[in-house]
Amino acid sequence: MKKSRALQLAQILVVALVFLYVIYDVNFAELYTVLTSIDVYDIAYIAVFELLYFLSNSIAFWILCRRRFGLTFAEGVGASMLAWLVDILIPLAFIEGDIARMLFLKTKGDWSSAVGYTLLFRFLSNVTFTVFIVVTTLASINVLILYEQYYLLYVIVIALLILTAFLLAMLIYDTERVKRLTIRVIRRFAGKHVFIDKLERDVIRFLDSMHDSLREAHESSVVIWGTVAFLFLQWISGILTPFFSLQAVGVYVNPIFIAPGYSILTVFSLASVGLPFMVGSVDAALITLYLLLGVPKERALAATIIGRSITITTSIAVIYPIGIYYARRVLSVNNLNDLKATLEKILREYNINMPFADIILGSGGEEGETPGTGG
Repeated sequence: MKKSRALQLAQILVVALVFLYVIYDVNFAELYTVLTSIDVYDIAYIAVFELLYFLSNSIAFWILCRRRFGLTFAEGVGASMLAWLVDILIPLAFIEGDIARMLFLKTKGDWSSAVGYTLLFRFLSNVTFTVFIVVTTLASINVLILYEQYYLLYVIVIALLILTAFLLAMLIYDTERVKRLTIRVIRRFAGKHVFIDKLERDVIRFLDSMHDSLREAHESSVVIWGTVAFLFLQWISGILTPFFSLQAVGVYVNPIFIAPGYSILTVFSLASVGLPFMVGSVDAALITLYLLLGVPKERALAATIIGRSITITTSIAVIYPIGIYYARRVLSVNNLNDLKATLEKILREYNINMPFADIILGSGGEEGETPGTGG
């Protein structure tokens, strides 16, 4: 709890310092003039590409999982909106969104398939994001001097993306190596327990099942490349949102030059732990990005206000209702009872004494209900 509060205080301090720097000597009369002169068509462009950002991610997820889980297009969009909703409301470095996708896929299949396809989607997402940033950076090499203060940050982000992609690739494609490493870890930390042999067998069986479930996706190049294409569309839409935000306030910047700044936005997004809608941190990142691109303070602030307002409005109007609808399906009593039965089985078979297990695994409502709905 203390670490969480310290992290939130650090975030607030950084955001406050950025805003103090921006607000200092800002001409508020000019800021007002810029905001009141924004054309409605410019706002429409921002909204379109904001929606396209989320929709292209949803289509990519649907293409990847459609055949294995029998997902309809609506379910593919719904699962992604659920993941985005969780990401927005409970920011934890995107991990919670992957967990939401995994739980949704579990309602359509088994655990090994749900885990495998969630990992594969995260792998493809990281790879396409890395390629996108590197390619656009090379295309804008002559203006990288604008980001000279953030070279180290940029290198760290790229290195972490490559590292996570490598680890995910090993987990997905090199199952035998993962088995050996897993067994070594199990024997080192759980070697004295009587259930060690069963645990090893269960882990190996799970990894084999996960690998087998992914074979169908690997064998279809159309599925993989279709997923990759829409993920690239997501990243392209991502830079067009700030591009049109700047254009709305009368500033033109080549969208290719915005792309390297994604590394800044990524770090601030990952740091937005516990802040709904990533309020403050992403706003500070956008202002920093615009200032690095040479945008005057008043117009940088105006572009951030209009862009973030549309992002939050879009989230509330589109992501929230769809995400809540599918959250009710995932968290139905039937699915919660299934999850409870799985947990009870693990605790029983491995003789694990979990504190407050009786409370956590207490019985829910009537079958078919959703908690809190009464029917």
